[in-house]
Amino acid sequence: MMKKLFGILFLLLICVAGIGFYRGWFSVSTHSDESESHKIDVNLSVDTDKVKADAATVKEKASELTGDAKDEASKLGDQAKDKLQPNQ
Repeated sequence: MMKKLFGILFLLLICVAGIGFYRGWFSVSTHSDESESHKIDVNLSVDTDKVKADAATVKEKASELTGDAKDEASKLGDQAKDKLQPNQ
């Protein structure tokens, strides 16, 4: 049971990292010092502004979709009520 949980968490982490690099949330840069040729600095940067902008876009799209779904469900419910009620 624990192996499956760790496997799922690891897979989720890999997916988030892949999406993050694709969307530009993360970037990796290297720098080597000319005087010391055996040292290389590796930096991982996180662009929090891009993450927040993408999160806001997702929230906006989700609210649009759920609003549209609620409207359609309401219309279908009204149509079903009209068909079930006897004609007056």
